[in-house]
Amino acid sequence: MMTNKPSNRKNSPQKSNPNGFFEDMLHFYRDGYQYKKGTPSAKKEVWEAIQHHIHSTEERTQTVLARQAFTLYKLPIAKLFRYAAVFLVGILGWWALYSTFSGDKSVNLLAESSHQIKKVYLEDGSKVQLRPYSQLYSITSTANDQHFKLEGEAYFQVAKQNDGEFIVDAGEGQIRVLGTAFNVRSYANETQVFLEEGKITLEVLSSPDSISTLPNEYQKSGLLEPQSSATIQKGGIIIKENDSNTSHVDWLESTLYVTGNPFKSLINELSHHYNIAVKIKQPPVENFANGSLVLGDLEQTLTNFSLLFNGEFVIKSNHEYEFVGID
Repeated sequence: MMTNKPSNRKNSPQKSNPNGFFEDMLHFYRDGYQYKKGTPSAKKEVWEAIQHHIHSTEERTQTVLARQAFTLYKLPIAKLFRYAAVFLVGILGWWALYSTFSGDKSVNLLAESSHQIKKVYLEDGSKVQLRPYSQLYSITSTANDQHFKLEGEAYFQVAKQNDGEFIVDAGEGQIRVLGTAFNVRSYANETQVFLEEGKITLEVLSSPDSISTLPNEYQKSGLLEPQSSATIQKGGIIIKENDSNTSHVDWLESTLYVTGNPFKSLINELSHHYNIAVKIKQPPVENFANGSLVLGDLEQTLTNFSLLFNGEFVIKSNHEYEFVGID
């Protein structure tokens, strides 16, 4: 009897290998014709077996593909987040190291003066008076230090520092104070400091060269005593003891002290105070001028200066003059 043969084979496609789908169909087809060749019921059973195999194979294939697609979608996203986290940690670590060891500091303009003296009051109670056409910058610092940079000239009255230091960079020099009053001038390729009271230490920013006390005595200490001045130039510091404040803080009273000052130094002061450029074509033969000159209106000041030094200022262009001495 052949009645049970096809029914036993009907459920066999569930055990078929998904990779042998077409081979299984042909096998069922051949078996159906072998046992019930030409019989409509045999053809129907074969066709039902084929359809069942197709549907079950499609479901398994779709499940496998969906699982693979999910795996292919899931793994790159997870890896992406891991890579992003590692990258972010690396960037933050690099930035922390750079901020710690980098010498770069943020410099911001704190105050600047135009044609008049400007008074600046700092948070710690210190007072700064800026000479005309000067700029004071704040520099980011650590701990409780206050760090500034000066371009031009200024008179500092520094409040007592309970914690940290009060630091001023000017040209090639750096001044460190705890509580004092001093004047700093930094222009015409020269930095000059006059200490009125208290104590300050000096450092050369460009190179750690020696400190000298006039005329030729050299020392390592950068300590400046009251009523002394220091000129920082070309990587060295020259200290002049028992100096007078008359020629250093005269500008606070809008005057220019002439007595004993070199002619070129006086021209440099005029140039900075009025924001002009002066070329010395012919300096005076001798400088016997004494006293002080009022720093008022530019044209009147230049006229008075010309009479005092027996010469004249020739206008070359806007804000540019030439001094010519008269024999």
